[in-house]
Amino acid sequence: MRNPHFKKYPLSHELLKYISKTPTGNRTPYLINIVSPGLCDDAIQRLAPSLAKHRGCTIIDINPGIGLWSSKLHDFLKPRSHILVELGQHTYLPFLQPLLDAPGSRYHYRCWPPVDAAYIGRYVEEGLLPAASESRGDQSPILLVANHGHGRVRAEDHSVGVEAVMQAYTHAYNFRHNKSFHTYGPTRMLMWLADSDKRTLLPRTVAYRSKVAVALEMSMHVEEIIGGPPLETKARREDALEIRSGERVAERTKEEGLILPPRRQLAYEGTFGRSSAGTTRDWHQELQELEEGFKTLKYSQFEGELPKPLIDARSRKEPARKGVPFTAEYKRFQRLKATFNRANVNHNKADKYVQMQEEIDRLDLEAHHTDINSEERKELFRVLDAKIRDFKASLEDLKEVDLQKIMFLDDDRRAFAMEPPLLMWDRRKAEPILAESDEFYHISKPMALLDFQPQPKSLQDFPMNKKQEDYFDDIATHLMSVRGPATLHHLNKLAPGAFEALTSKVPALRDPRKGGRRDIDFVRNRTLTPKMFHGLALAWDQWLFKPADPRTYPSRHK
Repeated sequence: MRNPHFKKYPLSHELLKYISKTPTGNRTPYLINIVSPGLCDDAIQRLAPSLAKHRGCTIIDINPGIGLWSSKLHDFLKPRSHILVELGQHTYLPFLQPLLDAPGSRYHYRCWPPVDAAYIGRYVEEGLLPAASESRGDQSPILLVANHGHGRVRAEDHSVGVEAVMQAYTHAYNFRHNKSFHTYGPTRMLMWLADSDKRTLLPRTVAYRSKVAVALEMSMHVEEIIGGPPLETKARREDALEIRSGERVAERTKEEGLILPPRRQLAYEGTFGRSSAGTTRDWHQELQELEEGFKTLKYSQFEGELPKPLIDARSRKEPARKGVPFTAEYKRFQRLKATFNRANVNHNKADKYVQMQEEIDRLDLEAHHTDINSEERKELFRVLDAKIRDFKASLEDLKEVDLQKIMFLDDDRRAFAMEPPLLMWDRRKAEPILAESDEFYHISKPMALLDFQPQPKSLQDFPMNKKQEDYFDDIATHLMSVRGPATLHHLNKLAPGAFEALTSKVPALRDPRKGGRRDIDFVRNRTLTPKMFHGLALAWDQWLFKPADPRTYPSRHK
């Protein structure tokens, strides 16, 4: 085994040998497998406090692959039955056969097309599950385990990763409608997916919040159990929020008594010089390393010279250095420093406007206090309206790019300040366990493990009939598909007059205690709470002048 990766994780070598002998037409393409026993052990230890209640359950295991994760989970839960469902060909049966042949095995193997794997009737027909009407009260809940990690290259239209996203969305939808596996009771799901695909399901910034995230927030608690280092993305919120979020999480971890292996914790480091721009990017670390290299005389400033303390690059007064070129390291250092300084300047400019908005929000909250009289409230609203007018006027001459920076910065801070925080990422009980790319095979790309736990209380908090659910879906699709910091005025593209008709029926939109604002123009779509979307759906249902079917309205996709 020449590859050290194979020596560290022998399962990778076995898998490579097997796949190389398997005819291409008989393979399940691109499935990423977990090959690290230690990673499985650490994940189960992290999940143990909440997973223990599922002992004796029925595990339905979609795409078990080589079965390492399946067997580790099986040993911990000791399930009544463990159904291994391989989609497509019998690619991994040789790896799963020892589990099936073990004395007293409770494993069952099926090779079905995806449509059958999701159809509960197929399990009942083959005697793998009792009819739902016969099982309530005498059977432990089902635990759904799935591997939707596929190592294909992401296309420009971001189509890769859709399977994992759609399965998560469908799981939440079925829970709300008591369908599929949820007919046996609220069904928890542990899903493996490509680490790069988790952003849609569990965004870490409001900029990436989507209709799918809203649907999950409304009915599930989603937590990242395992993941890779933070992805390098265009939109990342400021370090200050990440640090505050991490501090809250550390307290929850301690309260929950959760144990995280020290070797798998990602040490959070601030940016070079503690940038107020606050978006930790790969080049920040490079800048830190270059600065340290010049301080320790590892690098030279000028070509052909021994390393010496840096001199002012803008004034090469020493005659001997005239015309002497800078080293590649120094040129890169200067370029990154300039980028860093520009980011700080832009952030400080945006922060000034966000602080003005925060002062308006503070007055708005004060005006809603119950311990002030009507005259005091009237005066507060007068001052508040004047500040809103001045603030709007100050934004008029800004460039579009500066305006968007202000809005995204404001949205992330406001989402974090909500109680509970708007993003489920900020409600996590512990930091994700850090996984290395070589703990997976056959493509060296890390995977993430997400935990989806249905919240039965949400069915009472967001009551909707089937028709209203359709309206919720359509309104969320429409408002969350608009790029940038769009506002509720886009409701008028769904139907003329919809903005005025619907927003007036949802008081939370203007209530700062519930995430709203007095001036609704400063409530961006991506900061709408699930409760607000729910209110808009009910208002649409009651609106007499709505189109017969909003999904056919011609302005919807403009």
